[in-house]
Amino acid sequence: MGNWITPAPFYTDTGFDPTTGNYTVPTSGRYSIKAMINYQTTAAISVQLGAGVNPAFTLERISPTPTVIASGLFPVLNVNILLLLTLRTILGNGGVNLTADVNLNAGDVIGLFYVSNGLNINLNIGAGSSSGVVWSIHRIT
Repeated sequence: MGNWITPAPFYTDTGFDPTTGNYTVPTSGRYSIKAMINYQTTAAISVQLGAGVNPAFTLERISPTPTVIASGLFPVLNVNILLLLTLRTILGNGGVNLTADVNLNAGDVIGLFYVSNGLNINLNIGAGSSSGVVWSIHRIT
């Protein structure tokens, strides 16, 4: 996810590239990372999700070694009313929160990603809230 803006009261750091949305860790240490991602579908949902479709947002170390740090699944409505209705779909709007305390090294590059995992529905990521997507990284030791 790219093309970030950081209007007040939010702030940026020299390690954050708002064009790519990536953060380069300046100093080795333990970091607390938090992300809140809101979304809305762009139209009424008219398809069901297959059993193996589990869209998510992930927080990842991109380099030097690609690693998923945290992952959060979309909220899914999964209903089976015997002989009447079987339904599995994402909610029309919702949010995913990610948190992690991790050891990072100077030069590690961190990013926040949408993983569709087969979801074929158009989304407006960051919709539904005045602070649609917020993520932060703080060195704690």
